Amino acid sequence: MSAQNRRQGMAAMIAVPLVLGVVLVVALAQYVRQTGEHQNPAPQATPTAAPEPARPAFSPDAGAPLPTNRIVAFYAVPGAAATGPAYELSAAMLARLRNQAAEYQRLDPAHPVVAGIDLVVSVPDRSAGPDGDYSHHVDAATIDRYVQFCRAHDLVLFLDLNFGQTDPMTELNFFRPYLELPFVHVAVDPEWMFPRRDGVPGKNLANVRAADLNPLIDAVAAMPEEYQVPRKMFLIHQYRPDGDDLADPYDPGKALIADKGNLRNDTRVDVIVHVDSVGGWPGDIELKTQQYNLWVAQGMQRHQNFRYGGFKIFYQLESKYKLMTPEQVMALQPPPMVITYGN
Repeated sequence: MSAQNRRQGMAAMIAVPLVLGVVLVVALAQYVRQTGEHQNPAPQATPTAAPEPARPAFSPDAGAPLPTNRIVAFYAVPGAAATGPAYELSAAMLARLRNQAAEYQRLDPAHPVVAGIDLVVSVPDRSAGPDGDYSHHVDAATIDRYVQFCRAHDLVLFLDLNFGQTDPMTELNFFRPYLELPFVHVAVDPEWMFPRRDGVPGKNLANVRAADLNPLIDAVAAMPEEYQVPRKMFLIHQYRPDGDDLADPYDPGKALIADKGNLRNDTRVDVIVHVDSVGGWPGDIELKTQQYNLWVAQGMQRHQNFRYGGFKIFYQLESKYKLMTPEQVMALQPPPMVITYGN
């Protein structure tokens, strides 16, 4: 083979791999482009989540019983028939309560009537008892039955604290778990309250001060925000006069609440001064009307630290002479927003 032929053969041997290499490179590049499009797609824009609707700001006004409604409640110590018609839970008691509430609804259609129970849960005693505080608690199982009954029938429930010689805040805090419920409220009865341990319930007259009640008002006022529930009612029973104008306002024989003018004014809680003196003799309606004018109407104007009045009727005790009618109760000025019935 000539030298020229050998050079042409070697060139061909070199050219073939080069051509194959170029073809292979081009094919590989095309393959990479094709497969890469599937294996590594271009990043897609993340869809923007729809904004959550803004939650309405909490308001203790929403669902608060007052001032939209009027409350008509039956009172009792559980198991004690003499104290009030709510002493036991029954369909008959509920029907009677509904009928009584309907009478007030008829007289004032502008204020829907909410029925309820004013339940004494700390009971005053004449004896010191094992704790030495002259009071005892209604057992938890009984309170739970009342709670469930009120929940099932859309009733409000006042837990009525009578204290004896127990420290007031200790007593309130004992029942605090129930007050996390939106339909449970507080009533206090200073007539059985001896925070200075200076008397015995049923034997001595009580005299309380704003300083005894204000910590309770403060605590109940804070509960709506704390538990995210509607504004609470705080009902103060008043059986005897207040002492704001007396030379000695701390004389138990002359005043029940020594300095009503010093009660805390807190718009976060609905304070009700509730007249619950007992009649049952000629002239009792006129006297109770006068007491309401003095203790509620004039006190409300003078002190500007409570906004609602309450009134109590005793079915059995006062019917011995003449039971005050719903029309007469509603004629009080301002008309009571909480009306309770005992026996």
